[in-house]
Amino acid sequence: MSPDLDTAVIVCLAALGAFAFVDGVLVHLVRERLHRRPETRLEHVIHTGRAAVFPPILLLFFAGRAPALGVALLVVDQVLEITDMAIERRSRAYSGGLRTSEYLLHGSALTLRGAAIAFSLAAGAPSAAVVSFVDLLLPGTVLGAILHVVLLVPIRRAATA
Repeated sequence: MSPDLDTAVIVCLAALGAFAFVDGVLVHLVRERLHRRPETRLEHVIHTGRAAVFPPILLLFFAGRAPALGVALLVVDQVLEITDMAIERRSRAYSGGLRTSEYLLHGSALTLRGAAIAFSLAAGAPSAAVVSFVDLLLPGTVLGAILHVVLLVPIRRAATA
């Protein structure tokens, strides 16, 4: 991989990680609390699926450990993403739909993800720098996936007398 492509992949993945944290944790889990609303339950399930496939995508596709399987997981992620976009308007009807800022986050994240994939494909085998960067991102992506899974379990409140 050329140093320019290394840098491009790393910058795209870093920005994607930042946007994913803002959208996936701060917007979806903290502000909107999608995991707590019956009308957004399916949306949270889809987000959980996407959060679960992203760590293997990093390892298999971006770190080059099994690129063909990584591409298969990218397809799974794309199907989940399209499904998410198809249900979001109905899912967020309680608030009038997605805010403009969330559409901008989604569009930017899609662009960064596509660019990271394109740069990786253009480069061929990943460099040590890209693999090291993926290793840095991995714990956060795994924690995000675990958090989404944990939040799938409904909170049962104790009855008060």
